[in-house]
Amino acid sequence: MSALARYVAWPPREERPALLPFPLPQVAGPAWAAWRRHRAAYRTVIALALVCGLWALWEHHQLLAGVHHYADACRKVRQSCDPSGDQSGGAHQPAPPRVPVVVHTLFDMAPSVLRFLPLVVGALLGGPLFGQELEAGTHRLAWVQSVGRREWVAVKLAVATGVTAFGAVVLTAPVSWWWYASWRGHGRPGLDGYAWRAVTWWNDWDFFAYTGPVGVAHLLLALMIGAVTGLLVRRTLPAVAVSAGLCEAVLFGLGRLRSHLLTPYVLRHGYGQLAPSQPRDAWYLGGGYVRADGSLTTKDPCAGPGVKDIMTCLRQHHVVGQYDSDFRMSQFVPLQLIETAICLSAAAALAAFCLWYVPRVTAR
Repeated sequence: MSALARYVAWPPREERPALLPFPLPQVAGPAWAAWRRHRAAYRTVIALALVCGLWALWEHHQLLAGVHHYADACRKVRQSCDPSGDQSGGAHQPAPPRVPVVVHTLFDMAPSVLRFLPLVVGALLGGPLFGQELEAGTHRLAWVQSVGRREWVAVKLAVATGVTAFGAVVLTAPVSWWWYASWRGHGRPGLDGYAWRAVTWWNDWDFFAYTGPVGVAHLLLALMIGAVTGLLVRRTLPAVAVSAGLCEAVLFGLGRLRSHLLTPYVLRHGYGQLAPSQPRDAWYLGGGYVRADGSLTTKDPCAGPGVKDIMTCLRQHHVVGQYDSDFRMSQFVPLQLIETAICLSAAAALAAFCLWYVPRVTAR
């Protein structure tokens, strides 16, 4: 028996559906057992991902229709929308059109829901992966069969990873489409571009963690955090609680680390002077002060209550100007790739830890 035949079975011709010209492989052996053990959770994840993905595709269509409707309304009351139009109407100036409800749903409410997905995956999918069997003692039955401990861990992790990756792609792809459509719309000229900028503006790249490969990598890392927690704690409910806390801590750390992964653009200007304008789609990171030797500091040297002459204080501290820093859209993809590599490397390390640790688990 080949290694592939141990996990995949091909049904005979007489059992093949008449409408299919070729047989479809079926999961068999340890992979089938791993699927069957958690099939209720896996089917729920797949079903929810498909439903949410279809809903997201419909919402994308609604978003485009809503923005186009806003632009058409602006053409009728141009002076209330176009920045270059006549703004001298005073109290008789028409009010701008109402922002479509779908925009609030996607850009205001969606991030609040998406940020909790890694916690749900780590706690409810990763935590019980090993913790449930170790708590119930059913792992002993698997270990006395032809399946070794490391194979048991590897197969369960592979099946859970496949389900998680499928659900993550189904959810991340529409979110990436929202974000990309909005980014493209912000750069359009005329009222169409104004409509996009007026109704879909966001700050600090709010959808960065939910788009592209990063959205998938976060969920895979959360799954591995939950799996390791369940393997160490060996109790389902404690593993669920600890996994959720660890995933929240990891997400917080990644958010703090993100601004340090690449060198930002720095715009310097004299103290009190108007700062150079940043690109509309830049991620503003913050600002500070420029010293005479060219070094930068975020600490205000003259913030004390006893300072009377700010300019004299700044000269005493050798401050000659201010600066603003930001990330540009040209750095979006490199940031995505770097953070994805960090998450996948950490997930692979946690999976390797499971394979290393499971022989040390007592079969009690």
